[in-house]
Amino acid sequence: MASKKKAPAATSPATPSPEAPASAPRRRDVRPYIYAGLDVLLAILLVVIITKFAPNRHGWAQALMWGLPVGVLVMAVGTAVGALTRKRALWILAVAGGAALLVVAVVVLALLLMSAAFLSGVYGSFGQAAATGMLVACALVIELVGVIPVLQLKYLMTRAGRRAFGLQPLWARA
Repeated sequence: MASKKKAPAATSPATPSPEAPASAPRRRDVRPYIYAGLDVLLAILLVVIITKFAPNRHGWAQALMWGLPVGVLVMAVGTAVGALTRKRALWILAVAGGAALLVVAVVVLALLLMSAAFLSGVYGSFGQAAATGMLVACALVIELVGVIPVLQLKYLMTRAGRRAFGLQPLWARA
């Protein structure tokens, strides 16, 4: 009779083996790449809106509108490349792009609200209907231009966001 050797017990992936090091390497955070993808999609959407649906003959207004997709693309490049290379300068670029985008969005909102007030005050009932359309445009600006940068900036400023770029937390844990 042949003696059967007892096979070593198989360990499940959930239980670490005794030979495994105490600190296993952390998985890379995928959120920077998700945000970068959303930024690219938002930039494409903004370019289509600016060129097809909202062209402007005023140079300053056109420059202001083109500031939106440029800010989004700066955030996308800073986030995606910064998470790969883990450089502080690219984290700063992503944060600066998000802050610039929010400033441009606030200026656009202020201009839309001023236009709504002018239309409502000068043109009576017809102006009030046009002002309602302007308020809908303000809601779309908040939705399309404001939400993603705010969430992305919040992520970049947290511990997880700074860790994805290889940076230390801004303050010590309490």
